[in-house]
Amino acid sequence: MAGSTAFQRARGKPYAETFRCPGGALCLDFCNSGQSARGPSGAEWIAGFPELIDWLEAAEAITRGQAARLRRAAAASPRAAAQVWGRAIKFREALFRVLNARTEGGAIAREDLSIVEAEHARAVSFARLAWTGDGYSWSLDPSAESLDAALQPLVESAVSLLTSAKMERLRRCGNSTCYWLFIDETKNHSRRWCEMASCGNVVKVRRHREKARSAAH
Repeated sequence: MAGSTAFQRARGKPYAETFRCPGGALCLDFCNSGQSARGPSGAEWIAGFPELIDWLEAAEAITRGQAARLRRAAAASPRAAAQVWGRAIKFREALFRVLNARTEGGAIAREDLSIVEAEHARAVSFARLAWTGDGYSWSLDPSAESLDAALQPLVESAVSLLTSAKMERLRRCGNSTCYWLFIDETKNHSRRWCEMASCGNVVKVRRHREKARSAAH
């Protein structure tokens, strides 16, 4: 799905930014939704279970019907929905640390992998094989109504990425203050920025000013 389509669908929401420059996998876009929370403001773009469902629907990870069922389940059990949202954010941050460590060549914490594994074990019961036209893939059971089912598309995307050759092309934006992750699809594997128009230009301007200051001294 084109990022611009999801961006238009989510327009007006803080998390809409995650769709403006897609990372190349659903789980990466979800990781990128933590950009503001990891920064100085600490602001969470997906601030509760309703926002999580809105985000998944905008990303076309769940259908409109699935979203409606999950919203009804959340209205009936708000405390349980809040707990699932909390697990979703915990999963997101653990996955980010795993993937970020991979981009930096650092050690991956076993406890973070355990969080991913635990959510995968929960999500399996909500997965069904579906024909895509080229083959079968795991997808969310269309009839699933359990609140836990909301995490299935995210977990499935994460495990698929972690066990694929695409991990070799996983990158983090070259701007040190940007936490955006993406798959480098360029032929020569030269992509450095989440988006040239934003982070790429920010870093270039920063370097230009540093050079100017050095020359002045």
